[in-house]
Amino acid sequence: MKILLYNPNTTQSITDKLYNTAKLVTSSGTELVPMTAKKGFPYISNEAEAQISGTTVLEVIAKEHRNYNAAIIAAFGDPGLKAARSLFHIPIVGLGEAAMLSACLFGKKFGIISFTNNMSAWYEESVETLGLKDRYAGFRAIDSVILSIDKIQSVQKKNLIKSAKDSVEIDGADVIIFAGAPLSGFKKKVEDKISVPIIDCAEAAVKQAELSVAMTNKFSNKKSYKTKLPPKKSIGLNKTLSDYFSHEI
Repeated sequence: MKILLYNPNTTQSITDKLYNTAKLVTSSGTELVPMTAKKGFPYISNEAEAQISGTTVLEVIAKEHRNYNAAIIAAFGDPGLKAARSLFHIPIVGLGEAAMLSACLFGKKFGIISFTNNMSAWYEESVETLGLKDRYAGFRAIDSVILSIDKIQSVQKKNLIKSAKDSVEIDGADVIIFAGAPLSGFKKKVEDKISVPIIDCAEAAVKQAELSVAMTNKFSNKKSYKTKLPPKKSIGLNKTLSDYFSHEI
């Protein structure tokens, strides 16, 4: 199978982190193809940025869906996930959703640890949307200014570990999720310092993408090339996406 790992952030190093982490758990016979957004933001840290980036997600999948068995939206806020699923027939996996669903396999309550407080409300909405409020121990983030997204893991290692320990000891989490693409691979650096299971978003997403493909044969159905929605003309949209909406591709 062939899976698209699409990073809606424009920072190539984040894509590299995601890919290098996910490829370690990719099954034999799976080709994982990384791709970085060509427009948008260096990293998504609030809902407004995610809303904008969600449009690029739809544009990319409209262009690429014929070439892949599944797609991963590799940002924890899952920008464009619900909209993409309403349009395309191939399985589409969101980084945040995959992490939270996977966390439920390892404990009763999961805590989310992030590098920014800006996404807390939206992450909580995601928890409610998934019906996991009773499994949610809460959200914690490091209290600092982000000087370089590439240095989060090294510069803020102690603060991230402290947030995770507080989530366990104070909030009652028995599973920890380090949220956000920039924290991909961080699990392996700190798992010996945290007493509960840790979910890596990239690992969870690629395994759920593989499972989704294994459980469906829609990719082989030629009808999957057409949108699930009735044809509709549009003005000013990306041409590929516009043609997809109008059933012209």
